[in-house]
Order: sequence, then C-alpha cells, then structure tokens
Amino acid sequence: MVSRENAVILLCMAAGLALAYGGRVLTELSDTVLIGALLTVGVVVLQLLNGYFDASEGS
Repeated sequence: MVSRENAVILLCMAAGLALAYGGRVLTELSDTVLIGALLTVGVVVLQLLNGYFDASEGS
C-alpha cells in the first residue's frame, strides 16, 4: 500500500511535469519560467501539502 506522503509526492511530480511540458508545448514561456513552475509545484507545494496533512493528522 502506498503511504499518504508518497501519494502526495507522486501527484506533485506528475502535476509539475505536466505543467512544465504543457507550458513548453502550448506557450512561448522561457525555460527559466518553466523551471520555476516545476520547482514551485515539485518542492514548495509539496512541502506545504505534506505540512498541512501532517498537522491535520496530529489534531
């Protein structure tokens, strides 16, 4: 069985890659912006979601 944390990681990985690849194909955004979007979804959003779920489990 997949743990909650691993499921969140996989979801953020898939969303970040889809966003970066979709941004590359569908828009004229620079590589810097696309890498920033990938890092934001893959790191920042991931940490925020895991922190939120950890805090709500502790209550």
